Amino acid sequence: MGFTQVKGKVVTVEQPSYVLYTAFSDMRNFVAALPPDKKENVVATEDTIEGEVQGFRMGMKIAHKTPFSSLMFQNYGNTPFEFAITVFFDAIDSYKTAFHLELNADLPMMVKMMLGNKLQAGLDQITEQLGLALSGKIDPSKIDPDAFAEEMRKRYS
Repeated sequence: MGFTQVKGKVVTVEQPSYVLYTAFSDMRNFVAALPPDKKENVVATEDTIEGEVQGFRMGMKIAHKTPFSSLMFQNYGNTPFEFAITVFFDAIDSYKTAFHLELNADLPMMVKMMLGNKLQAGLDQITEQLGLALSGKIDPSKIDPDAFAEEMRKRYS
C-alpha cells in the first residue's frame, strides 16, 4: 500500500459557507441529490452512506466536523482501501465560498501505478461539477457517477 495525497482545485461557489456545510453534514442529502435509478442500493444515515460503486460495495462516514469550514469523510464498511476526503468551505464573503476537496488514500501499489496523476484530474473534475451544482448552475440529479467513472476510464486508460 502507498499513501497518496491529492489537493483539488479551488472553485468559488455562490453560496454562504454555512449553507454548504449544512448540506454536506447530513449524508442523507447525498442520496436526495442522486438520480432515481441510482438510489435503490444506497443506504444513508445522518453520518454514514453506503452503496455500490463500480461493482464494489463502499461507504463513507463523517469522521470530523469543523462547523462551517470543513468536514472529513472516511471510508466506512467494506471498502477496498482506506481513504479520507476533506471538504473545505472558506467564506469569501457573506454569499461566496471558496470550495475544495483533499483526498488522502492508502492505495494498493497496483492501483497507484495505474492511476498515477489521473487522481488529480479526477478530483478537479469532481470539484468543478460539485461547484456548478452548489451554485445552482446544474441540477445535482443530472450528475451521473457511472458516466463520470466511464469518462475517466476512457480519458485515462
